[in-house]
Amino acid sequence: MSLVLHDLLACCRGLENDKATERKKETERFRRLIRSKEVIQELDRTSGAKAKGSGQLTWDAVFRFLQRFVQKETESMQSSKSNVTATTMATRQKKMAETCSLVKFFIRYANKRKGKVRI
Repeated sequence: MSLVLHDLLACCRGLENDKATERKKETERFRRLIRSKEVIQELDRTSGAKAKGSGQLTWDAVFRFLQRFVQKETESMQSSKSNVTATTMATRQKKMAETCSLVKFFIRYANKRKGKVRI
């Protein structure tokens, strides 16, 4: 596995961290990595038809990491108290919007791959 994909894999695993602050740091790192031309090229290469099943990190695998991240964030919010102040509710809504924004960000980049990726 290339170094850039190894960094992306470590970042994706960080998105599953139990600590919310660590997950937040990893979301910023994730955005930076996905913007990288080298990461995009490597994901395209490993996601190609010939590379399927090689145990490499692919666009689909990264998307599955994001799905688990969204699930973890949702569970975190659901386990919180239900009767809270308006400020707390606004904070939760902002957090959910940031989570959705990350997924939309990834999907936009993946969709730019023109047929190389199906998400």
